[in-house]
Amino acid sequence: MYYWQVRKYPPLKEGEENKPKIPTWTSIIDIGRTYNGVSLSMSEYLAIEGKYVNAVEIYMNSIQVHELEVYLISKLREELFTEHILKYPKCYSQEIVDSYYSLQDGSLLTGKQIEHIVRLGMREDVACQLRNGDKFFLNFSYDYYMDIGSTIICEDAIMEIRNLGLFIDLWEWPYEGNVWENSVE
Repeated sequence: MYYWQVRKYPPLKEGEENKPKIPTWTSIIDIGRTYNGVSLSMSEYLAIEGKYVNAVEIYMNSIQVHELEVYLISKLREELFTEHILKYPKCYSQEIVDSYYSLQDGSLLTGKQIEHIVRLGMREDVACQLRNGDKFFLNFSYDYYMDIGSTIICEDAIMEIRNLGLFIDLWEWPYEGNVWENSVE
């Protein structure tokens, strides 16, 4: 399987070993904070989050995957989740809230359910891995990183994701975090 890291941050430049520290937001809790003289609004946050949702849809559609299985789900404590709902009301439709409560290991997700779990994953409200057999893999990381795995390299999908304004790069080392890798061989 091939793995790509998707992020809103540019990659290291040639010759750089460490990325220069540029103050930027990395979480939903940064809404209202100021970065480079600009306050992060809910609408700006949702626009970037929407690019990640689109990236997942683009890759899934390109390889004809229409459902994902939830595995190893862990949820943010309910008290903190409730605080997020109250603090960022435009980010939490009733459908997203209902998705949070209904998600469990083994759930099969389609359509809007996939959008909801991507949003919940990017917000760090849930941590899990998603997959479709050995064909497609999705994992959310902290600091606004998302990992896509696929048995198929789909250059058109990769280019579309880059055209969204996101960065997507092939992993150059083994992807240790995929708990399914051994189970599908």
